[in-house]
Amino acid sequence: MAADKIEAYYWDIYALIFESDDLLDLGDPVFSLSDADTVSIEQTIHIVLPFRDRSRLYAEILLAEDGETVEERYAYVYYDAGGKRILQYDNRSHHPEISTHPHHMHEGPIPASGEKDRAGPTDIEFVSFEAVLQQIRERFSS
Repeated sequence: MAADKIEAYYWDIYALIFESDDLLDLGDPVFSLSDADTVSIEQTIHIVLPFRDRSRLYAEILLAEDGETVEERYAYVYYDAGGKRILQYDNRSHHPEISTHPHHMHEGPIPASGEKDRAGPTDIEFVSFEAVLQQIRERFSS
């Protein structure tokens, strides 16, 4: 049963990507999406999404074994065309002071070596691939 849920989630992501061709440049050679067999075995999805404006979204999603908690761990990092980070959502536990802990976001470029990377509460009620893609569409696409 859990394997069926994981597979269904993968195909939902696949559909979202290919339904977003107005926003994405899927012909760009950097585009990548884990294949369904790998996801079933490793329960992890890796994605590199090139946008038409040459920005990129890098995503790593670890799916729960039981298939119930879909995204057990995640990191979504969105970069502009020049490679500077615009925003990042993740649920690593390194910011316990944040009200939405462990879920948090970083905005702006990655700080220089030795500087602290500030984080804040997420601006998405439930962080997921679909929610992040929608957030990028609303905030950054023209």
